[in-house]
Amino acid sequence: MPISAGRPRSSAAWRRRLRPVVGVAVAIGLWAAVTYSGAVNTDNVPTVGAVVSGAAESWRDLLAGLGGTLQSWAIGLGIASVAGAACGLLVGLSRWAEAATEVIVRMMRPLPSLALIPVAILIAGLGVTMTSGLVAFAAFWPVFINTRYAVHQIEPKLLDSGRALGLRRWGLVRRVVLPAAAPSMATGVRVSVGLAVVVTVSVELVAGTGGLGEYVLVAQQSGNAGEMYAGVVAGGLLGWGLNVAWRVAADALMPWQAAATGRAR
Repeated sequence: MPISAGRPRSSAAWRRRLRPVVGVAVAIGLWAAVTYSGAVNTDNVPTVGAVVSGAAESWRDLLAGLGGTLQSWAIGLGIASVAGAACGLLVGLSRWAEAATEVIVRMMRPLPSLALIPVAILIAGLGVTMTSGLVAFAAFWPVFINTRYAVHQIEPKLLDSGRALGLRRWGLVRRVVLPAAAPSMATGVRVSVGLAVVVTVSVELVAGTGGLGEYVLVAQQSGNAGEMYAGVVAGGLLGWGLNVAWRVAADALMPWQAAATGRAR
């Protein structure tokens, strides 16, 4: 009986894993059908084979671009995650701090990172420091806002129980507030993971600071559509892979949350 009961669950799990693969295969098939049918100009929208060929011919430059993008992404996301979580905790725990920062948050949050490129160049010059700084600015807000909101939503009974056990302010933060707010922090970081990839590549593309963005820009300027599309596809795969990696890491760090959302194995 346990064996037969386990088979449907195993079959359902395999179907869930297969669906994304089927979706990607259908998308590639449609792309191939449209380009090979002559419905579009292949000088502007190359065939799947041309993109693969472009990636194979320039794989060293493509890998170097990916490495540069990953470096700026990691620095910017690391700064944003630490600063966002710390500021979110401090503001969430203090009504005075929340009132004092409300106007600043409402002013700064809507600013697009690309609009700050001239300011960033003046401050840090062209390079990894400038790119990672803009990434940190954009990725800070999801972590900060999620953390602040999570602190506000902590059940007062949990805090009262901690105080009854003799926990003082920082002990209460470490033993009660942080564990309760951790899932929302992780969600904020997950949003920032993808956002940071978008901002990193966009800044590299606009400012020419290296990385995958500059790879795409150079390919476009040289008229090599295959290599240009290969860079775009590589950027998409990078964002997908980093999101999957973060979800796996978050599930490992917070197994109770994975069980609650049905992802536990």
